[in-house]
Amino acid sequence: MTEPAPLAEAADAVAPEGGEAFWFEAADGARLRGAVWRPPGTARGTVVLLHGRTEFIEKYYEVIGELLGRGLAVASMDWRGQGLSVRETENPLKGHIDDFGAFLDDLAEFLRCLAKRALPEPWIGLAHSMGGNVVLRWLACQGQGAAPAAGLPKLRAAALAAPMIGLKLTGPVYLAMRMLCFAADAVGLGGRYLPGGSNAQATGRERFEANIVTSDPRRYARLEALVTADPRLALASPTCGWGAAAAESMDAVGAPGVPEAIDVPVLIAGAGKDMVADTRLMPDYAQRLPYGRYLACPDARHEILMERDDIRAAFWRAFDALIDEVAPRPPARDASDSA
Repeated sequence: MTEPAPLAEAADAVAPEGGEAFWFEAADGARLRGAVWRPPGTARGTVVLLHGRTEFIEKYYEVIGELLGRGLAVASMDWRGQGLSVRETENPLKGHIDDFGAFLDDLAEFLRCLAKRALPEPWIGLAHSMGGNVVLRWLACQGQGAAPAAGLPKLRAAALAAPMIGLKLTGPVYLAMRMLCFAADAVGLGGRYLPGGSNAQATGRERFEANIVTSDPRRYARLEALVTADPRLALASPTCGWGAAAAESMDAVGAPGVPEAIDVPVLIAGAGKDMVADTRLMPDYAQRLPYGRYLACPDARHEILMERDDIRAAFWRAFDALIDEVAPRPPARDASDSA
């Protein structure tokens, strides 16, 4: 792991200055990729930026730049099975995981890396979709003093864009999917694509007009350019094993006592036009959080942070209000102070 970890770039997707990409080792020895950025001057804190399924560090260059502009350091990682972190199947395009518990363990190792690099506290989570699911489980473990969060610096707040607490499927369809995934997993077929999945559905290969995650053509084109620049970033459909693991993890975040154990402020933003995550569940979930709040983004599709500027602006206003509570901006210097 001595060679530096790369960061891909494209014409409209250039890494913010001052970043450092690196490899780190998971508890099971798997190689994972992380990256950190520090703002000029003294940072207010550190945002731990965690992605959804199929995503990778480079996709969030714009978001990273916006966070740096707010005086925040940024740390991000590729989940195992995507980006440049270890892939879980012989076919690297398959989106696979056996158990979301592995994501929790990997997050613990990443936070240990951040502590060794002396990333400034407070640490604040910012996560999308699948990443939001993992962060909610992490925050519950943190609130209960349970592994793997025990002994690590706390995340002092979290902002979650379209967190995966449920999928946008009708009841019968979801039950059928669950049964299929668990049955396939039980007989050793968890590594097969979900029905209808294929290599052809890899990241960035779908026409913009057919995509269901953003209404912003420029930001979608930027994703395509990054995958063209480094095809290793592409990820296709999920496997049956991923589906079974996701179902178990959605059950876990909604279980009695789990949201109630989260003892830090959490912003949940729901996308009104989401075709992936079930936005209907999010307001009630936010109410179950002791310090929860809900933001409705009625015109957004699933990827709120990859949406049009007017949609993103509403999210950033709510994010800033949350961050100001736990990492206040330093007071503006009076001109007379330097006289």
